[in-house]
Amino acid sequence: MADEDEQELKEGASGEELEEEELEEEELEEEELEEEKSSGDCPKCPSLAPAWMATFADMATLLMAFFVLILSFVEMDEPSIFKEVSGSMSNSFGVQRDVPSVEPPMGQNIIAQNFKTSKVDPSLIVNVAEETQDQENTEQELKSTTMMGDYETNADAEILRKALANEIARGQVEVKVQNQTIIVVTQENLEAPSVKSEQSEQLDGGLISEDLINVYAKVAETQSQIESEVMVTNDNAVTNFEDQKDQQKDELIDKQLKKVRANLKSQIDQGLANVERVGDQILVQLSTQDSFRSGFAELNPNFVPTLSAMAKTISDVGSKVTVSGHTDNIPIAFSERFLSNWDLSAARAAAVADFLLGQNAVSEDRIDVIGFADTKPIAPNTTPEGRSQNRRIEILIDS
Repeated sequence: MADEDEQELKEGASGEELEEEELEEEELEEEELEEEKSSGDCPKCPSLAPAWMATFADMATLLMAFFVLILSFVEMDEPSIFKEVSGSMSNSFGVQRDVPSVEPPMGQNIIAQNFKTSKVDPSLIVNVAEETQDQENTEQELKSTTMMGDYETNADAEILRKALANEIARGQVEVKVQNQTIIVVTQENLEAPSVKSEQSEQLDGGLISEDLINVYAKVAETQSQIESEVMVTNDNAVTNFEDQKDQQKDELIDKQLKKVRANLKSQIDQGLANVERVGDQILVQLSTQDSFRSGFAELNPNFVPTLSAMAKTISDVGSKVTVSGHTDNIPIAFSERFLSNWDLSAARAAAVADFLLGQNAVSEDRIDVIGFADTKPIAPNTTPEGRSQNRRIEILIDS
């Protein structure tokens, strides 16, 4: 019992000592707090993460937001772009895997699905074709039309040619279109054969062959179907008609030539103009001496009377006119307006044309302006006289 009492006394003494130590520690802490409050210093902050770790976290967040923005602008509907992005990411991060791609559905052609080839008979030909119901015409006929005159007249002529196809193939007739008139020309082999008999010698008129009668019958039948006028004549009559027409045309041109020379008689006598016939046209050559200043295209007052007489002549004739300018081979040295003789010749021809239009000698739809520069000389350019002749204005009048 005594031992147990001693032990309990010792444990009670040790417990009292522990309580005293705790009280002392609490008093010391209270004293330290009072000293800190009295000194005015803040309490120490608890230890946190280092500063570099916060900066790194912010940078990582910004990079992630940047990549999210980039991906938001990408159109993911297109499989090709998605493949490129996924492939680049896989290569960057070392990931290798199969990415399924979604392709758009393709349309189905019912005709192609239900198409079946037809059965054909065995053949030795290399090019085997399927049987078809469409038969092509191997002998294709070429259609040709002669558009020389009025459209309706040519169409009627084609109808008449089809009616006289056999006679045309035998060379017995020929169909022409002239001045909106269809002319059927019969050849000499359609004339009546020579019959040596007493009865034929007694006849005043000649015999008509059966082929010629058939031609007249076909022409009469076709005439009732078309509106154009049809005239039947023989080859000699057509030749005489064409010769007569050419003769009348020559007389008309000669008459116009005399009128032009009469109107320009004064200029011709002075050597300022030359009039001649070129085929079916009348050529008037006007010298540019004292007509234009050297290197300029403005008309001189001395040239106005010649052009006035020319305007009266053109007004009397009433035909189409072509005004052309010509120069020598000396290039233009100093000119702010003309770069070459081409420009100068065209400008001079245009000045003459403007004068004729101002005189109401010709309308705008009946006049052409051309510049030839020195490409069409009428005399050698080696002498001053030759160059003077080459500097000219030509007016071509159609008949």
